[in-house]
Amino acid sequence: GSLASVYRVRCCCCGNPGSPPSALKQFLQPGTTGSAASAAQYGFRKEMAVLEQLQGHRNIVTSYGVFTIHFSPNVPSRCLLLELLGVSVSELLLYSSHQGCSMRMIQHCARDVLEALAFLHHEGLSHDLKPRNILWSAENECFKLIDFGLSFKEGNQDVKYIQTDRYRAPEAELQNCLAQAGLQSDTQCTSAVDLWSLGIILLEMVSGMKLKHTVRSQGWKANSSAIIDHIFASKAVVNAAIPAYHLRDC
Repeated sequence: GSLASVYRVRCCCCGNPGSPPSALKQFLQPGTTGSAASAAQYGFRKEMAVLEQLQGHRNIVTSYGVFTIHFSPNVPSRCLLLELLGVSVSELLLYSSHQGCSMRMIQHCARDVLEALAFLHHEGLSHDLKPRNILWSAENECFKLIDFGLSFKEGNQDVKYIQTDRYRAPEAELQNCLAQAGLQSDTQCTSAVDLWSLGIILLEMVSGMKLKHTVRSQGWKANSSAIIDHIFASKAVVNAAIPAYHLRDC
């Protein structure tokens, strides 16, 4: 992302060369200065705090700890050590382009993400939900949420621009447009924006189509409701990208 880079790493200090790999999220690259450096430091502190609050849930990425890399005495780079997960829903969508995922996989993903969102919303948090932030854990046989840098506390929204284009709820779209114009919205977004995003993700998994690209195409502008009719009329269930024996019964 714009604030951090993620690496596959393995611990070499424990004396066990066969130790399982992990994911290292580094928030400040060498040479980063000014506002970019400040944003990276803020992103680290925020994600660390959110992950500490959410640890222990089956459908949230596990954090193993934090540490600092010193490129020079005055340039500390803060890092998160996380569990290494597998394929993302974004990669599954590429695999099943124009065909869609199997209904079993879609149900499995929907259930896991809804369980994670129920936990997040109970904690007063909203997530920046998109296919790249939903990853498969082969070890736990479930989907997990990652990347909480753009999450926010309901009633205490600390980010001006929320959610990712294509998965952005209408109220978030309005808020972002007002922010770009230098105006402030009378109301803040709620956790309902996550459900909008999940709905778009599931429709893309069903159809194998990028929904917002379809909406913006000339052919659909006259009748946007026809998109849904087209999706379900052309749906073809194909073999899952994740083998069936990895999936719990839905």
